[in-house]
Amino acid sequence: AFPVTLGHEFSGIIVKAGKEAFNKRTGKPFKEGDIVTSEEMLWCGRCRPCADGFPNHCERLQELGFTMDGAFAEYVKVDSRYVWDLQELRRIYKEDDVFLAGSLVEPTSVAYNAIMERGGGIRPGDNVVVIGGGPIGLAAVAILKRAGAAKVILSEPSRSRAALGKKIGADYIINPLEEDFTQKILGITDGLGAKLYLEASGLPHKVFPEIERTIWEGKELNSVVVIVARSAEKIPLTGEIFQVRRASIVGSQGHSGHGTFPHVISLMASGMNLIPLITKKISLNEVPENIIMLQTNREEGKITAFLE
Repeated sequence: AFPVTLGHEFSGIIVKAGKEAFNKRTGKPFKEGDIVTSEEMLWCGRCRPCADGFPNHCERLQELGFTMDGAFAEYVKVDSRYVWDLQELRRIYKEDDVFLAGSLVEPTSVAYNAIMERGGGIRPGDNVVVIGGGPIGLAAVAILKRAGAAKVILSEPSRSRAALGKKIGADYIINPLEEDFTQKILGITDGLGAKLYLEASGLPHKVFPEIERTIWEGKELNSVVVIVARSAEKIPLTGEIFQVRRASIVGSQGHSGHGTFPHVISLMASGMNLIPLITKKISLNEVPENIIMLQTNREEGKITAFLE
């Protein structure tokens, strides 16, 4: 509970490892100097959801940077069960870029879990729509393009974030404040629509009527709408549209389990470069003012704090 040290998307160097701290990828002990990242969701491994293979829904969940002290500090202590080695990234990233890429593993894993685990993945050649160009939405763009999507459509009103989307894999950009969402998608897809819609904006009352309209007016059956952005708002829906179009809605939470972290690290090591998402680097002392700034300024991609 607050007050607590914030920060949960990070990478760093091990300065001390316990005797039972083993690297899950190699089976060998972690050692001083290893470059690592960590999950944010500290699942217990003993409750019913954990036993059933759903650590993102742990009944005793603790969260780094929320319920326990996080990474906006010189040191952070984490149980080795949540820690992942970033050695694989050193094949293509040099010096500080390894740490930058490593700090993006957690939010990218949130997107990966939403698309591949909860959304069921896509087939190469599918059309997809990502709604919201924040860090998770942009990471989803990169994942979907690398997964073989034919047309990746990003709906994002911010010009700077839209430009980032184009840079990392979006084929088309829609500005929902200036264009008709449904007509643009149907025009781009020759009237078909999309197989997967990722809701990453957190504005369900605005986006769901348009998603619903697109599913209804398009020809695609079996579309999946994945909700990854958090919102307490009610979702306005017409059930019959989802029945007739055989469409479905699923919720997605977290990033743990299902091999998600190692898959994301391997994707990055194979060339999926998300470092362009980091548009500003700051010191730890500058964190408070930038958190306040982000409440109203949505032009930055991702702001990353560095230890001097």
